[in-house]
Amino acid sequence: MTTDLQLTLGAFDRTLAPLCGGRPDRNGFLRLCCRCPFAARADGAVFCEEFGFPIRARAKYGLRGWREVRTAVLDRDGGVCAVCGGDTDLHVHHIDLDPTNDAPRNLIVLCGICHARVHTALRREGGVERVARMMAAARRQ
Repeated sequence: MTTDLQLTLGAFDRTLAPLCGGRPDRNGFLRLCCRCPFAARADGAVFCEEFGFPIRARAKYGLRGWREVRTAVLDRDGGVCAVCGGDTDLHVHHIDLDPTNDAPRNLIVLCGICHARVHTALRREGGVERVARMMAAARRQ
């Protein structure tokens, strides 16, 4: 099983047509955008350079590659929240807050409540440092 999302060489070849065939409106959940050579990744965002619109990070969550990464992270973390140890409503959180960085070392399992608390703390002053300390402590356990 793979632990990183892998792109084919065609995903980098801009001499080919966009994977949507020039019809982004037909691209259901934008699943093709995640593998398209015209998808530019920078600053935690993905942008379609061919048609000039942002690609939401949630578009990848239906992809088989993401499900495999998510399952591997859940297995690695024992299927429990790294903060409270809960085993229901589990989410996979991007530690560096970059939703395009799906390296397993950047992912941690959190329950829905702890995940919400992390993002609430991040919006507060000094939240980034506090969350970084909490994540570091959770990874040591």
